[in-house]
Amino acid sequence: MQNRETKLRAQLSAYKVSDVSAKRTAYLASARIAELTKVVQDYAVERHKSAVDATATIAPLRKQIKSLKQRIRRSIRSVARTVARERKKWSTVRVTKKGAYTIEVRKLARLMAGNGCTPDKVGSLMEKIGDFFGIHITKQMSGRTVHRVILEGGVAAKMQATYELMNTPGVTISADSTSNRGINIESAHMALRVPDYASGNLTVNLEATPKVRFLGVDKTIDHTSAESVRGWSERVQEFCDVFNRSPLAKRLARQYGIRDFLRILKGMNGDHAANEKSTARGMQDLKHDASIEDLGEAALAGKAYMELVDYLGAWNARKIAEAGGVEGWNALSPAEQVKRDEEMMKQIVTVLGKEAYDVLSPDDRRRIDLFIWGGCCMHKDLNSFKGGNAEMMLEWKRLGLEGPVLLANKANASVLRNVLDPSFPRDAVLTEEQFKAFEASTRGGVKACAIAGAIFNNKDDKKGQGDRHVDWMSAKLGKRHTRFPDTSNTRFGSYGDASAEFVTHLPLYKENVEVIRWSKNVPSLTNIEKNLAAALADPCTVTEFVAMTIYQNCITHPYMRQVRGPGTESVNLLDLGPLHRTLRDHIQAILDDPDLIFGDNVSPVTATLDGKPWFNPEAMAEAFNLMPSLPHVKELTLAFFRGALVTWVRFSSEFAPSGVIDLCSATERQAAWMPSTNDANEGGLGGYRVTLRGKPCLTLHQYNARAMFDRNDTQAFMDAVLTAEDHAYIMQEARRIDASGVEAEKRRKIVDFRVRTAEMNKEKALAKVKRAAEVLRQQLSCRLVSEAEMAGLTVPLIVEQLNAYRARGVPNLLKNSNYQLKADKLAALKEAYAWYQVNGVPVALPSVSAALVPIIVEDFAVEEDVEMED
Repeated sequence: MQNRETKLRAQLSAYKVSDVSAKRTAYLASARIAELTKVVQDYAVERHKSAVDATATIAPLRKQIKSLKQRIRRSIRSVARTVARERKKWSTVRVTKKGAYTIEVRKLARLMAGNGCTPDKVGSLMEKIGDFFGIHITKQMSGRTVHRVILEGGVAAKMQATYELMNTPGVTISADSTSNRGINIESAHMALRVPDYASGNLTVNLEATPKVRFLGVDKTIDHTSAESVRGWSERVQEFCDVFNRSPLAKRLARQYGIRDFLRILKGMNGDHAANEKSTARGMQDLKHDASIEDLGEAALAGKAYMELVDYLGAWNARKIAEAGGVEGWNALSPAEQVKRDEEMMKQIVTVLGKEAYDVLSPDDRRRIDLFIWGGCCMHKDLNSFKGGNAEMMLEWKRLGLEGPVLLANKANASVLRNVLDPSFPRDAVLTEEQFKAFEASTRGGVKACAIAGAIFNNKDDKKGQGDRHVDWMSAKLGKRHTRFPDTSNTRFGSYGDASAEFVTHLPLYKENVEVIRWSKNVPSLTNIEKNLAAALADPCTVTEFVAMTIYQNCITHPYMRQVRGPGTESVNLLDLGPLHRTLRDHIQAILDDPDLIFGDNVSPVTATLDGKPWFNPEAMAEAFNLMPSLPHVKELTLAFFRGALVTWVRFSSEFAPSGVIDLCSATERQAAWMPSTNDANEGGLGGYRVTLRGKPCLTLHQYNARAMFDRNDTQAFMDAVLTAEDHAYIMQEARRIDASGVEAEKRRKIVDFRVRTAEMNKEKALAKVKRAAEVLRQQLSCRLVSEAEMAGLTVPLIVEQLNAYRARGVPNLLKNSNYQLKADKLAALKEAYAWYQVNGVPVALPSVSAALVPIIVEDFAVEEDVEMED
């Protein structure tokens, strides 16, 4: 390096530089090169120092990272060893045995499904619960298996029902029906004494309170009593068949049939509908026929051998003679011969049975035929309330008053707008359309309550005020207010509750209607809201509110406290005769002494049926405050009580003196125990409809299996009575039901019946139209008599003339039955004659083709009453 520098300096000094500026430039450049060289050397030293420092910093970090990785690997191995040790401690549960789920697992699956778990989720949830408690489940149950397990519960419930019938001395049945999605459905229950399965004692305690057992909901092709009786026979026969084929029946060496059931059947209870009473009579006839068969078979078995041979020989000779002699009998097919032999034996048994029945004493006949019908107490009160309201509405006419304001629906309101105007002449003649609209419109407190229910608590959650009403009332009252009584769904007692609600908060409801009006973008009221506003402002309607409130607090609530609710589970309907006599006497006492509810010192001790405090003291206080402003409240209230009394007498006729119930001994009434209300069937039908809303694809036999198993405490029966052999049978039976297509077959029968019914109705309609066309021809061809000839007409001829004028389009003619006296009919005829002389309407005879078209009537009135307009 030094040699090179010396060489360069020697070369530079050799140059002859004469120019001063060039020398200076060279000097400066040399200095600059030296300076840059120094900078480069310093930078290189600094970089070297930084690299050394960085190496010193990174090395410890790398050591820490390596250490952490090693710790993680050691932790993972430690956790794995811990899990392995814990897994060895877990209990492994085998949920299957020989390919089938065990009894305990099936029991758990039914429990989970019954408490709301979806069948498809039962298996996975069972595994997760097992993991949580350290239990390993070896196999996951599928949703299809869970569905079959549920059906197994239904099969067990059918076996249970037959087993309990077999061990009880008496049973009563009950039923109710309604429609769901256009199909008629019927709920069935039975009441009987059953063993206490929890205690392990399978002996029936005859002193215990009977249990009400659910027998399922069934679809029927129609709503007739004959179909209901057939349904009962098929239901009992199905239950008996399931039991008779079971290992349990073989162990007990017992078979059970429908005649055994009828032998212990003591009665039936339900509502007071005509078809329900007819069903009870049909079941009573079945029981009587079964008794005749029992007597006939006993008489046949009691005959001596030779006597029996002669007796059967005579019947056999008659049978052959009816077939046309020996040749005719031999010409019959073997199947036909067997059929005729069976018919002959049935006739023999029936004849012998009737002969044996006829020689029985009256007491023995009564014992054999004992069958008691009882009506639901809730429906008794419901009908008495309706009877009271009907009498109250008639009282306005007796007082010579127009009564409550007319509450016309939307269609009729548009027709009657001018008629309802106060300036409309009272003696004006209504048109035919106005007359029909007026007759179709209703009024009164009950109608106002129905309208209010549609506004404030509509059964359709998208319509009406709903929560707005509750929140507004709560804000005004300073406390949480309940929903308006559910008149929109016609809940029991809702009209009386709605009346009490109006009486208690009448000013608030008037104010609420105004809030509804002015809270809209365009302040206005719909027709239904206008009707409510008019009713609340009408003293006559408020008078009816007060009358219904008083009746409900004096009669309805005290009565219901004794027949329904907590503490009344053991009440026997057949023991309530004294209560109903007391009730009728109490209403009569109020009618005889109105001061009991209108005096200066009214007390619930003397005013109410049970002498207890008012059910709704606030409503009663407001009712008494309103009385001075309602001049006719006393007459209307007494009319309500009077109408209710008449209805109570009619709807408690089963307790009449010397009636079936009255003549029964205490032992017989206990044997025929029945609940005081039909709540079980009402709830069964409602439960089915509610369940289908959440599970619309649920089949009927799946629902029945779940409901019967849960409500009848079937699991306790299975634990106490059934064996592994019975469980295996139940599994097989459930699979048979699941594959039988019973639901599809039932739907097909309903469709076929509906088609046949449509054809029959169409034929009837055409026949009716033909008859009507012929009657119309006769009426139009009838000669109209002069006014001078009318005096000599008889009643039939007056009716004939009225029909002739009605056929010619004369308005304002009522039905002939509305004119009770001859003078009334004659006056109507003269009015029709006078109108026809002025407005004569020429009417041509109807053509045959036009007359033979059935009339389709479309009724919008009912729809509009519950329809809400926004």
